[in-house]
Amino acid sequence: MLENKRSRERLTPDNAVFLPIDYMHGLMSACRSIDPGTLKNNAIALAKVAKLFGLPTFGTGDRSGRSYLGAEMPELEEIIPEMEFIPRSKVGAWDVPEYKEAVIRTGRKKLIMAGITTEQCVTFTAEPAIADGFEVYVVLDASAALDPRAELGAISRLTQMGAILTTWSPLAAELLHDFATPQGAGLLKIYSEHQGQMRALEDSFKTALKFSQNVAENADDKAREETYTRAME
Repeated sequence: MLENKRSRERLTPDNAVFLPIDYMHGLMSACRSIDPGTLKNNAIALAKVAKLFGLPTFGTGDRSGRSYLGAEMPELEEIIPEMEFIPRSKVGAWDVPEYKEAVIRTGRKKLIMAGITTEQCVTFTAEPAIADGFEVYVVLDASAALDPRAELGAISRLTQMGAILTTWSPLAAELLHDFATPQGAGLLKIYSEHQGQMRALEDSFKTALKFSQNVAENADDKAREETYTRAME
C-alpha cells in the first residue's frame, strides 16, 4: 500500500505558490484534450484567482515567439504584472536551478501548477517537486495534453506520484474557505465572468430581484393612491 505523504495543512493563500507553465499560443492550439477557447478561459480564471489571493507567481516558457510553439499568452502578465518569469530549455521547470530556488525562497510548500502540456512539462515539473517534499496541486481544466489518451496517462502518473488533481473553481473555493471574507465578492465575480452557468444564475437572480422590486414599488404606489382616494371622500 502506498504511504500517504500529503500534509494535513489546509491549502490557504499564505502557503501556496502559483506556477503557470508554458502557456504559449502554438502549444495551446495543438492540444486536443480540451477546447482551446475553454482552456484559455480557464487559464485566465485561474490567473485571476492567483491575483485575488496574492499568490507568489513564477511563470516559465518562451516569450519570444521565435519558435513554432508561439509566444506566451499575454493575458497572464496583464493580470499578474508582478509575476516573475523564468525562461528555460529543460522540459521540466524544476530542473532549472533559478526556478526551483525562486520557489523555495517563498518558504511555501504547496504548489499550484497548470499549463501545457499536462503529460510533459507539467508532469516533469511536478514529479521532482514532490520528491523534494512539496505538495503539488495540478489544475486539470487549466492544463491540456496533445490528445485525450496522453492526458489519461498523465492523470494516472500524477496520481501515482501523489499529486492532487483538481479544477480551477473548487481550487479557488478551497483557497477562499469562507465567503464572508474580503475576497468572497471577488471570487463570485470571477465565477460569474468565467463560468457560464454561474453567469446565467446571476442573471436570473438579478431579473427576479428587479421584478420583486418593481412589484413592491407598484404596490406602494397603489397603496398611496387608495389612501389619497379615501381621504378625499
